[in-house]
Parts: sequence; structure tokens; C-alpha cells
Amino acid sequence: MSVNVEDRITYELVDRVARIELAHGVAHNSLDLQMGQALRAAADLAATDVGRGDARVVVVSAQGRVFSVGGDLAEFGRAADRGAQVKATADGLHAGLATLRALDVPVVSVIHGTAAGGGLGIALIGDIVIAADEAKLVLAYTASGLTPDCGLTWIVPQRLSWVRAMDLALTNRVLTGAEAVQWGLVSRSVPGDELAATVESVVSGLRDGASDAFAQAKRLMAESQGRSAAAQMDEEASTISRLIAEPDGVEGVDAFLAKRAPAYR
Repeated sequence: MSVNVEDRITYELVDRVARIELAHGVAHNSLDLQMGQALRAAADLAATDVGRGDARVVVVSAQGRVFSVGGDLAEFGRAADRGAQVKATADGLHAGLATLRALDVPVVSVIHGTAAGGGLGIALIGDIVIAADEAKLVLAYTASGLTPDCGLTWIVPQRLSWVRAMDLALTNRVLTGAEAVQWGLVSRSVPGDELAATVESVVSGLRDGASDAFAQAKRLMAESQGRSAAAQMDEEASTISRLIAEPDGVEGVDAFLAKRAPAYR
């Protein structure tokens, strides 16, 4: 199944992998009102396919020379009510990102070229973020007198120290993909000509992996910040003892003992 969403995003479900790809209907995949609506719709399609069990991995990527240059300042500048235009655009983008963040399957982001502003927020939505070594990551907002959106004021301080987060936000320092790995902002980086093959290798492993374990690992990680260490370990014990008696746990342990590759359902 392949769908063009709002002439801004393509959505495709093939072999249990859902792919959301920013499609350059506008220059450099800039984020306008239509893109916000498209991301919300595409994320809803992915959530439906995940809910039905048809999608076991979601991949977020982009067409063209860059991932996204961020908000469409030309559209915002033309609007009769700039604040209302930006709010409507951000609301659509944020709804889509919230849906993707809540999925209980792995989400993989792929960054090539430049990911700036809200485009960077979309690019960092993945549980696993793979960037080209030469990719360029930049917040860029304060250079235009604006503040970050698309979850960046939550994601960046979560992953980086305070001083590094503020360096990126206030000076608009540009990180390459390779530097972003060193900083802890993305999972890994590879030379640009190896990006596609690396992504497909990761996606293949996730698609054929233990989906219940993936879902529960994501849940445990997400909930850990609201618990004490003791409470978290209690929840870990409860979860692992439940999973070992369920199909994926049974298959995983039996495969290990038999020295064979597991065949998860």
C-alpha cells in the first residue's frame, strides 16, 4: 500500500514496515500548514497499521537533498495572522509526533543533508536515529527570533547536558551527523553512501525481532523517569517474568538453548 498524503508525505506499508517519507512538494521539505496536516494523517495511518499488527517497524525519512529546512517562514510571513498560522502548523506537526512517540513498535529515523528547526524535531522522533556522517543538524530558531517547537525543548535536554542543549539553542551551532553521535543526540552515523544499506539492515532485524519485548522495553524506558529505582526494578521483574511465559519469550529462550536463530511470530 502506498499513499500520497496532502502532497507533502508519502506513506507506504510493505513487508510489515511502514515508511513515512517527507516528499518535497515544497522547497527543501519546509514545514507549512499542509505538511503539519500531512504528518498528522500519516502518523494516524501508521498507528492503524501497527494496531492491526500489519506494521512491526516505522521508518521516518525524507526525499530530496535535505531532510527538512524547518518552518516555511515565507508562508508564515504572508499570513494575515502569523501567530494563528504558526499555531495551526505546530498543532498538526505536534499531533503527528505525539502519535509516533506513542507507538509500541520501534521507530527508526533517517537523517541526510540538513535537518533544521522543526525538521530536526521530526528527524529526532525515532527510537533509533541514524544519520549520514556529513548530515547537518541545527535548531536555527533563535536566528529568526523564534523559539523551538516539535518537541526539541524536551528531546534535546533529555539527551544532552544543559550546557550543550543551551549551546545548540542559543548559538544555533551546527552539528554534523558524526558529531551528533559523539554528543549523544543520535544513535549512530555512517558515510552517506552507506546510509540506505545500514538503515535496511537495522529495519530488517527489528521487523523480524521480538515485537512484544520491543514494546515492553519502550514502555519501561518511557516510564522510568517517573519512578524510583526500587519501583522501576519491581516493574522490571513483573514484566520479564510475564514475558518469559508468553510466545516470544518462550521462543527466544528455547532458541537460545537449542543454539538456533529464533523465529518470532
